[in-house]
Formats: sequence, structure tokens, C-alpha cells
Amino acid sequence: MSEEKLDKLIKLNERIVKQNDEIIDLLKELNGSEGDANSQEEIELPEEEDETPVKEVGEFFADEELSEGEVLFVANSQDNQIDIYKLSIKKSDGLKVSPSQIENEIRNNFDDINYEITLDNLTGSGMTTQFKVPLLAAIESLNNDEAIPSNACILDDESFLNLPDILRIAIENGAETVYLSMKNAVSVLQAPPMIMDYLTFYKSNDDLFEKLF
Repeated sequence: MSEEKLDKLIKLNERIVKQNDEIIDLLKELNGSEGDANSQEEIELPEEEDETPVKEVGEFFADEELSEGEVLFVANSQDNQIDIYKLSIKKSDGLKVSPSQIENEIRNNFDDINYEITLDNLTGSGMTTQFKVPLLAAIESLNNDEAIPSNACILDDESFLNLPDILRIAIENGAETVYLSMKNAVSVLQAPPMIMDYLTFYKSNDDLFEKLF
């Protein structure tokens, strides 16, 4: 997938309400150039609850303002739930992690990371490993001394097999902008226009930071 096509897709996404037909044509073109290897099931927002266990309790993305170094996101929990998480970081002379069960995941994926990191599950009790991009966004927020809007949901940089449910939980709980990796672009090919209006795609961490800050 060329940089030129990615840039064009992102610009189209920002005008998605008026130009939904054009972005669908572009996604079809990109999907054809990628081949079947990256094809995924097209997204349809379910009208009724399916068998996936989810929790819906309040508008967490609108309840309070975030401070620098804080981020909200939705992720798959290790107890097979979809939960809303709040990740917070503070400057520290060494790595301090709460809960301790995610410390190995952080050490295995980040070098020389000296922060006090807290991951809170706001809707359940399980933990998740889908916090790498949210953590980088929190670090960037702290370093820039600029808070991330509480109505922003930042999804990790991976392909989500249960993307419809994740988007539904985010939107129904007050998220106005869902930052989604380009890896999921083809999955939302046939998403309803009202869903596409919530999505902002990012193609890299730097691209995400430019959109956030």
C-alpha cells in the first residue's frame, strides 16, 4: 500500500459524511492491490446484541476531562470481555507498574521506559495487552504537556476480529473520535456512514500524534 494512497484515504476520511462513496471506491482499490492476504470480514454494526460478552455502563468518554499523561481506550480483556480502560503515567526515576501483571508485557515491548504506569479497567476486572499505542500516546501527552480529549478513544495498532463490538462499546459510551489503525481500513469498507463519521485512521505512531496534538 503506497504512501500516496494512504494519505489520500486519510484525507477522504476527514470528509467522510459527504464523500462516503468515494472512500469506499478507494478502499476497494486498495484492497484489490493488497490481495486476499489482508482481506477481512466487512463490518456491520449489529442492531442487536450478539453472543460476545460486553458491558455498557455510562458514558466514560464524556464523564471527565483527562490530565496530561492519561488516555482512554477500548480493548479485549483476558477474561473474554470487551472493556473500557484508563491508562495513566507519571514521571519516575524507574519503571513502576500497576497492576504488576502487565509489567512483563511493558518490559518486553518498550526499552528504557521510566514511568509510573497505572492501567485501570473501568468496566470490569480483567486486564489486557492491547495498550501499546495508548501507552505511547500517554507518554507523548505527558512530554508535550497537553491532555488528550476525554472523548477520544485510541485503539491499539492491530487488526481486531471483533471490531464491530469494540466500536459499538466506544461510541455508545461517549467516544466522539475513535483512532483506528489503517490495518482495519478494509474491515470498515461497508460500515454505515454514521459509523465512519466517528473514525480517524492513523498509519503510524507519528501520524497519530500529529492528529492528537
